[in-house]
Amino acid sequence: MTALLARLAPPRKIAVVRASRLGDFICATPALRALRAALPHAEIALVTLPLLRELAVRLPFVDRFIAFPGFPGIAQQLFRAHEAVEFFRRMQAERFDLAIQLQGSGVYSNPFTLLLGAVATAGFVRPEDDASRLDAAFPWPERGHEIQRLLALMRHLGVEPRGDERVFPLQPEDRQAGERLLNDLPRPLIGLHAGSHDPRRRWPPERFAAVARALIRESGGTVVVLGGLHEAADALELASAVGPGAYNLAGRTSLAALGGVIAQLALLVANDTGPAHIGYALGTPTVTIYRSGGRERYGPPARGPFVALEPEGAGDALVTVPQVLAAAAPLLSFSRSHRPEVSHAGDRPVERRS
Repeated sequence: MTALLARLAPPRKIAVVRASRLGDFICATPALRALRAALPHAEIALVTLPLLRELAVRLPFVDRFIAFPGFPGIAQQLFRAHEAVEFFRRMQAERFDLAIQLQGSGVYSNPFTLLLGAVATAGFVRPEDDASRLDAAFPWPERGHEIQRLLALMRHLGVEPRGDERVFPLQPEDRQAGERLLNDLPRPLIGLHAGSHDPRRRWPPERFAAVARALIRESGGTVVVLGGLHEAADALELASAVGPGAYNLAGRTSLAALGGVIAQLALLVANDTGPAHIGYALGTPTVTIYRSGGRERYGPPARGPFVALEPEGAGDALVTVPQVLAAAAPLLSFSRSHRPEVSHAGDRPVERRS
């Protein structure tokens, strides 16, 4: 079958739906890069979560940010019926030439995308679902990395990938903000992110604390506890459990400034969440702790200073503290030799906790 873009007049206005959290946002950047390269003169609007506005408006592949209003079955944003009705009225008045659903299987997101009222609509669909309302439908892949799933849809539409590298739109002022927050802390700086909106992805906090204490003993540096405002209470408990050498930044940075902090780290240890994907995009040495099977869909790039750990057993088995420490050691050595500017202390060995 002829690809959709070959069947359409060149679209002038495109809406892309990706109303998912930070890690999914970052995983969508290769698909957005490919779309921009294929349609350099089109206006591309990204419909995504309000909390991602700061990052979405900076992406070089996107011209406009549109705040996702919430929709039944898409849990990332509170749904208010009257706001959704007004949203669709405004979107239909936009007269998009093409709407692309990059959200997932399409069970709930295809109806949402169709309601945008574009001339043509494309997206994923489950094999058992009716795809007749879509102008181009691609079977939702049950296996494979998230980035490759999205690029497969791009190929189906007639868009050639332009690499699979993730992008985090870091600005010089973000790096400066990170430097200011971390300036007086003893190096190396070791980031710790123990949170996740999905309880199944959370490695036990007592294991994070044990890893942190061991790394402080071995390196003499600082463990920087990261997290959003909603994770602040748990992060405070974790910093207390780590003890001397911990510095709590949870709830004290924007997403952009969080990127600036992660760019300064010699090592990041995290669950399979957004900060890990920031680390991948910025090349920060990262140990990521996955639940069983999670690495296949959201694992790190094949090349780079990254280690992805999954439980060795089935069921409720967990990654162990010794496994994380064994993975961290060579990454810290890598930072000392390849990223000396973030690995060595200045001449002020200040111990701080917050």
